[in-house]
Amino acid sequence: MNKELIQEFYLLALVDIANGRSIEELEEAINIYEEGEEYEACAGILKAIHESGYLTLKELILKLQDE
Repeated sequence: MNKELIQEFYLLALVDIANGRSIEELEEAINIYEEGEEYEACAGILKAIHESGYLTLKELILKLQDE
């Protein structure tokens, strides 16, 4: 798997979450990427969803700024 591509989708999903996108919307995106067999995208989005479960919005924003 391409780790850089996973990281890119991870960061994009974190931005989406910080901007108010729902987990359900991200899960719909995962389904679309799965159909296209774009598993790096799925992995990055899933990582962001997982982290958003235990990080506050402020922590997510700080994490984005560190990346």
